[in-house]
Amino acid sequence: MTVALVVAIGDNGVIGYQGDMPWPRTGDQVQFKQATMGHPMIMGRATFESIGRPLPGRTSIVLTRDPQWSAEGVEVAGDLEHALAIAAELDDEVFIIGGAQVYAAAIQAGVVDRMVITHVRLSPQGDAWFPEVDWSQWAETSRERYDGYDIADYVAKGSSTTGI
Repeated sequence: MTVALVVAIGDNGVIGYQGDMPWPRTGDQVQFKQATMGHPMIMGRATFESIGRPLPGRTSIVLTRDPQWSAEGVEVAGDLEHALAIAAELDDEVFIIGGAQVYAAAIQAGVVDRMVITHVRLSPQGDAWFPEVDWSQWAETSRERYDGYDIADYVAKGSSTTGI
C-alpha cells in the first residue's frame, strides 16, 4: 500500500490557524479532489470537524483518542496503525490529510511514501505547523506553479513503492 501525505504549508511552516487554513483558498482543492477521489483518507478528529462532513467519493478514517466519538459515514480508529489497517482493506493507496499531530505521527513512524505539498507563498500567523522533515530523504519529482502557490510531489528515497 502506498501512503501519501497531502498538505498546504506556508513559507513559515504554518498549516493552520484556529482550526482552519490561515490563508484564502488557493485553488489547490481541485488537485486535492483529483488526487484523493476513490481513495481512503486518514485525518484527525479536529480536521474532520473542520471539514464538517465526509467528503464524497472517499472513505474518511478519523483518528481520535475518544473511544465514544463517532460520526455518520466515517470509520474511526484509535491510532495510526489501526487507521492504516482499515485503509489497506479498502485500497492500495491512502492519503493522510491532517492535522499536525497526524502528519507528525506518520512521518515519525516512517510510513509515508509520498508527499503532495502545496507551498503557499505566504507566512501567516498560525497555531499548527508541519513537523520537521529530513529533506535529504525525499526527492522532488514534480512541481507545478500557480499564482501564489506551487504544488510539489515528493517521494521517499528508498521507498519500495517509488523505486527512487
